[in-house]
Amino acid sequence: MADLVLEGVLNLEGLLTLEGSSGGKVKVGSNEVLVEVLPSGPPQCSSASPVILPPPPAPPTQPQPTVWIVNSFNKTVKAGTQAIVAQGMAMQGMTGAPLWPGMVLPSTGNPTVTINNIPINVVNDKAAIFPSGGMATFNSSGQM
Repeated sequence: MADLVLEGVLNLEGLLTLEGSSGGKVKVGSNEVLVEVLPSGPPQCSSASPVILPPPPAPPTQPQPTVWIVNSFNKTVKAGTQAIVAQGMAMQGMTGAPLWPGMVLPSTGNPTVTINNIPINVVNDKAAIFPSGGMATFNSSGQM
């Protein structure tokens, strides 16, 4: 069994099939080259460090269920002096100092009335609060 040992400056190009004679290995110097394998075969590494996963996000320090839409992506159509929401940003937390940002989701309660082809959000539409992924359902329009 003879290994194929590659040494020196060598630029391999084109379609090549390299193999040692009589079942020998292909090596660079004294080290075997790594090859692609199927994960059903023997592992190529059995002493790796375990994967460290980050801890889950901390729960809100202010878990109040109060949420406000603080920014509408629509600024052109208003109800009185207030911009009508066609998606936007929300905040959850204590009155006056909400900490947790969120995104107003596309309207599920109003598929037909739109602003710039985006459905207007209505009561009972939702927002996703980050980083927890919690959901908020709006039960008041906020109109004055």
